[in-house]
Amino acid sequence: MRASAHSSPGPGMKACLLLVGLGVVVRLALALGTDVYFDEAYYWQWARHLAWGYFDHPPMVAWLIAALGIRGTALLCGLGTGVAVWGLALDVYRSREAAWRAVALWSAVPVGILSGVWATPDSPMLLFWALGLWALYREKWVLAGLTCGLALLSKYPSVLLGLAFMVAALRARRLPAGAWVTAGLGLLCFLPVVLWNASHDWVGFKFQLNHGLGGSGGWATFGEYVAGQFAMGGPVLFPLALVYAVRGPKEQFLLRVAAVIPLLFFGYAAARTRGEANWPAAAYVAACIGVAGMRPVWQRAAAWSGMAVVLAVTSHLLFPVLTFERDVVLARTHGWGLLERLRTPEQLFPGMAPGPTPIYAPTYQLASQLAYATGAETDTVGPSRRKSQYDLWPELELKPGQDVLWCSDNGTAPPAELVQRFGSVEGPVKLTGVFRGRRLHTFTVWRLANRNWLQQRNR
Repeated sequence: MRASAHSSPGPGMKACLLLVGLGVVVRLALALGTDVYFDEAYYWQWARHLAWGYFDHPPMVAWLIAALGIRGTALLCGLGTGVAVWGLALDVYRSREAAWRAVALWSAVPVGILSGVWATPDSPMLLFWALGLWALYREKWVLAGLTCGLALLSKYPSVLLGLAFMVAALRARRLPAGAWVTAGLGLLCFLPVVLWNASHDWVGFKFQLNHGLGGSGGWATFGEYVAGQFAMGGPVLFPLALVYAVRGPKEQFLLRVAAVIPLLFFGYAAARTRGEANWPAAAYVAACIGVAGMRPVWQRAAAWSGMAVVLAVTSHLLFPVLTFERDVVLARTHGWGLLERLRTPEQLFPGMAPGPTPIYAPTYQLASQLAYATGAETDTVGPSRRKSQYDLWPELELKPGQDVLWCSDNGTAPPAELVQRFGSVEGPVKLTGVFRGRRLHTFTVWRLANRNWLQQRNR
């Protein structure tokens, strides 16, 4: 699996450095110019309660946020992924020029940019996937076991890298003895997550199986998935990844299957349920290396079309000009700062005692944003909430006579199950989140006071 292949000359070194430089500038601009959004805040909440597993994902993103902070995690993982892509491409082509072309292509992949700005499980998963693929290609079995194990500690679908290796081994009719060392180390790294799931009714595995393969889908959801790949993978890189998987060099078969298996698996999942466009992000690590060996015209088209998408989205996020009826991307990344006003709720509700006030919200996303903005204890309650890590944590312990707040982002009043615990409800007070003159959020806040202790004891 270590045979080299000749590469075609493509974008010159100046163009490659320009693309890499643009990727770095975009990451820094977005990291400094956007708010922490709700998924990041949710994982930040995990980092305050370190464990071997969580409701939605394995623990790696929480561990890294605890050590490096939110944006530090994303930026450093993004940097490391780029280095791994460069190193793997260098081994594949034995050419520094080809290695720079591969990292230039990766610098223009929209989903790669996003994972290098916003800290999600994709951030460490892409890093350890790239390192694991590199180690497997070089047949460094101990390193492969450790990096693949760390990938599994980042996101469950990292198991697809092992599947890609097995497909390559079957095709070669060769399974080196060292591969068993890799499998053993990888499973040993992942064992604590399995034990955590076993002690929590397998909640993480059940959630991911239902989230990824449950629900209802069809051609419409599959079409959304394909459209999402043109956007997140790149309008040219995505189809080239499929071409590479089918017609790439034989000696790069491991990389070819590492590119196509995530795309096929999540394409199948998208036909069963509405998925997320970022799910097959790891496919584009190998795809960039493969495209770096294609004809120059395709390399340039893939790189600059991807960068055009990146720059267009970045421009909209930082200096929006176009107006959309429902601007989801802008709303996710801006307008959350005003939630800091709930640090001092006595300014919103005269007569409240100053100090930290517990806050309830209808969703785990908003509960996490509130926790990040205020430092207060938060929880979810109400019929519309999706089960989350909050269901595994203990309920909030309220002090005698302590008021609480209810905050929603759609005008929803406090649910009956919360209201009945208190004797009075005051509100709502409206808070409007604005970015560059655009209204993105309208939060409504209620105060609940005079807690009903008899009702609480009977719950």
